[in-house]
Amino acid sequence: MKLKRVAFFIILILTGILFSSCQKVISGAGYVYDSNTRQPIEGALIRAYLDHPSPDAFVMNTQTQSDGGYYVYTQPYACSGTCPKIVVEIIKNGYESAIVESPHNDTTYLVRSSN
Repeated sequence: MKLKRVAFFIILILTGILFSSCQKVISGAGYVYDSNTRQPIEGALIRAYLDHPSPDAFVMNTQTQSDGGYYVYTQPYACSGTCPKIVVEIIKNGYESAIVESPHNDTTYLVRSSN
């Protein structure tokens, strides 16, 4: 009898954990412009990460379009409690790179490098 009661509570706890988490696509979008000309930068490399830029947190690569726009997203991600934020690293030859946390149609102005 005691074993049945313990098994019941374990199943109840596991069911609660299962239903307290959810699958969510985490995404972000933005625009990249030249800081001097205020023109869009096409072909900038966008690297997306969860929470911080590091190889173990890598999500995807993409590039900016002709209007400087980009969109990044994860595969459905199991979140329990608070979901991680998406962080993008913006890289373009001739410019200093930039990091943007949780982009939501943000505009980032890249500064030309002094090289």
